[in-house]
Amino acid sequence: MSNILIIGAASGIGSELVKNYIADGDNVIGTIRTTKNETCELDFYCDIDLPFSVSSFIENYSKLGVVWDTLILCPCNPLPVKSFFNCDFIEWEKSVNTNFINQMRMVHSLYPFRNKEGISNIVFFAGGGVNNAVIDFSAYTVSKIALIKMCEFLDAENEDLNIFAVGPGLTKTKVHDIIYMNSEGKKHEEALNFINSAGGTLMDDIYGCIRILCEYGKVASGRNFSVVHDAWDTEELFTQLEHDNNMYKLRRHGNESRRSI
Repeated sequence: MSNILIIGAASGIGSELVKNYIADGDNVIGTIRTTKNETCELDFYCDIDLPFSVSSFIENYSKLGVVWDTLILCPCNPLPVKSFFNCDFIEWEKSVNTNFINQMRMVHSLYPFRNKEGISNIVFFAGGGVNNAVIDFSAYTVSKIALIKMCEFLDAENEDLNIFAVGPGLTKTKVHDIIYMNSEGKKHEEALNFINSAGGTLMDDIYGCIRILCEYGKVASGRNFSVVHDAWDTEELFTQLEHDNNMYKLRRHGNESRRSI
């Protein structure tokens, strides 16, 4: 049995992860912001956008005397859904804080409470935009790219961490409702079409991907994986990862064309 700490346990993906981990016999502790999650053994209130709320949670968690084996961060703010120069900068900045800065504050605060007897896992959620520009989502996208890069930094700096990002793809959560209510034109139409569709990434696949990546330890660490597009459930992929330290990391494209020195 492992101790799983989920930040944002009442979110769309977070609540499903809680159910899956408990079903597999793990001990789950979660943070919630607005909605009680009845499936957690223990919930703490925490709003990661409020430093005093984070400090209060850290203090309460420290009193438990429970070390975490896997830390999963689920908070997400897709707003503003506008081009950079057409959005309110304060809203843009708040989104970067939620999606990147405040998640890193949480990781920094919780690192001392990891299970020090082996390799501990930290899981972020990635988004689109690694290989292209996602129009009208610059705050959200640049934050997710920063999380991916931090995985590489923290992997290199810490031998006791398996830290990676998982891109879940289009998933049926309330995030798309938020996008729909706060967008216009093409983005508004795309959000509505997805909300009304029968598609979307299966929650069981997201859980399965995270579970396997945690089992592979440092081989997976420092990288960014796609639940939809990567063969994360095959031995072949991890054989490739063992032999290619650059695979699934942020790298410039076309380096073969550089001037030789």
